[in-house]
Amino acid sequence: MVIFLKKFSSCESGVTSVEYALLAAAASAVVGVAGSTFYGRVSDAFAAITLGGSSGGSGGSGGSSL
Repeated sequence: MVIFLKKFSSCESGVTSVEYALLAAAASAVVGVAGSTFYGRVSDAFAAITLGGSSGGSGGSGGSSL
């Protein structure tokens, strides 16, 4: 039993696993925040698009200078 406890206390693979888990959690938080910001900007951009025909623009009888 004492030998097992000495081996268990000297084993560092568990510590490494915890470090990787913390890094993964931090990375997922960064990706989540960036994704949320990106979604907000894209949503605002699409909301600003109007599809009505009476708002002017270069449609039909105006002709183009090409």
